[in-house]
Amino acid sequence: MGKKSLALGRGLSDILKDHSLDSNIVNSENGQQAPQSSDKFILQEIDVNLIDPNPFQPRKSFDDDELAELAETIEKHGLIQPIAVRKVGDRYQIISGERRTRATRLAGLSTIKAEVYEQLTDQIMSEWALIENIQRVDLNPIEVAMSYQQLIENHGYTHEDLARNVGKSRSAISNSLRLLKLPAQVQAWIQEGKLSSGAARTLCSDEVKDPEATARLIIEKGLSVREAEALLHPAEPEQEPAPEVVPAEPDSSTPAAPAAKKPKPELSADLKNFESRLEGYFGTKVELNPSSSDQAKGTIVISYYSMDDLTRIQELLENR
Repeated sequence: MGKKSLALGRGLSDILKDHSLDSNIVNSENGQQAPQSSDKFILQEIDVNLIDPNPFQPRKSFDDDELAELAETIEKHGLIQPIAVRKVGDRYQIISGERRTRATRLAGLSTIKAEVYEQLTDQIMSEWALIENIQRVDLNPIEVAMSYQQLIENHGYTHEDLARNVGKSRSAISNSLRLLKLPAQVQAWIQEGKLSSGAARTLCSDEVKDPEATARLIIEKGLSVREAEALLHPAEPEQEPAPEVVPAEPDSSTPAAPAAKKPKPELSADLKNFESRLEGYFGTKVELNPSSSDQAKGTIVISYYSMDDLTRIQELLENR
């Protein structure tokens, strides 16, 4: 199933350690130079009017109510965590902290505390903007996919590069990018939260002739991922049971027939509840099969209905 991903992504300092920076860290309180480090910045108060958005910011929408609440908090208690910016001429571009910057302006404050980096490339800016938002679960699936595509087109990333840098499996990167091949209306429904990324991935199959119509049906019926898979890949009808055959008298010259399979023990209430929770988590049929009457041992069977469905389950296991 692949190696388990142990971390969602790298932090800003980890990214910067891959690049040689020659600026100095300066302590904002005493102005003295700190020991040399590869991730160097200057901590200072800067004019909010000199700050521009990150040109590689994958997040396109910001909730007005959330900004208002954050602005009220900043006005009362100040900014707890500085934003990070890079210096471009006489102005600054946000590396991380666009929500905090917008809320600071909304609170009517003229300056904001920032970590100022002077030697950051566009590639680092793009990578950090993506990783920070993914770590904070701020991006919808289409924004994530567009960010991946931007890193591939602008900076020559491969799927393996992206998987390594953002702590995802290669299949997760590939499946994310496949969403961008869906019709614009379907992508809009994903961004609006009307269609989950798991259900949307079922529409990427070549077997789906009209993804938009199928997506509309999934939304209207409120289908889960499992139900969407079943819609696209109907189960084969069960065969009629074979007629019962009365066994003949045993003959010493023929081998004995295998013993009849024992019926599955009835699950306890706790195990039934756990089985239901597993189905909800994996979005597919899950069976607990106890092998002993006390139910202390057994097997778990997770059903999948296509290779895409299997990949989705793999991602859930890897990124747990």
